[in-house]
Amino acid sequence: MKNLILILLCLGCVFLVFYFSWLPNPDIGLKSYFPKWLGHWTNANPNLRTAVPFVFLGILSEIWVCKHSNRIGKRFWILLLLGVIVTLAEVGQLYLPKRHFDWRDIAWGITGSVVGVLIAVALSKVIQRYREF
Repeated sequence: MKNLILILLCLGCVFLVFYFSWLPNPDIGLKSYFPKWLGHWTNANPNLRTAVPFVFLGILSEIWVCKHSNRIGKRFWILLLLGVIVTLAEVGQLYLPKRHFDWRDIAWGITGSVVGVLIAVALSKVIQRYREF
């Protein structure tokens, strides 16, 4: 059941990455369902906003990988997959008139993925040490 929840959360994050990446207008603050303060932040930080969902994807992926053997090998494949996802999101923007492909967005997405994995690894080590006491 926990794996199913993790998979659904990951798929939801991936859906949001593609949805917001492929909106015709990059100003997502104009959407009525999007909070104004968050819209202002995303417009002020166009590359950094790419990293944010990938931090969550990195954390969720590490939680899933943490349960299995060969964690380092699986981390490599997960980070590669997240890199492919951010690249596909950027390539899709080539076909939208008001959007553009940006290598920096790919770098920010990969950076966010690595940061998410590192956060989850650090938290799991803290939890593990806490359990030892």
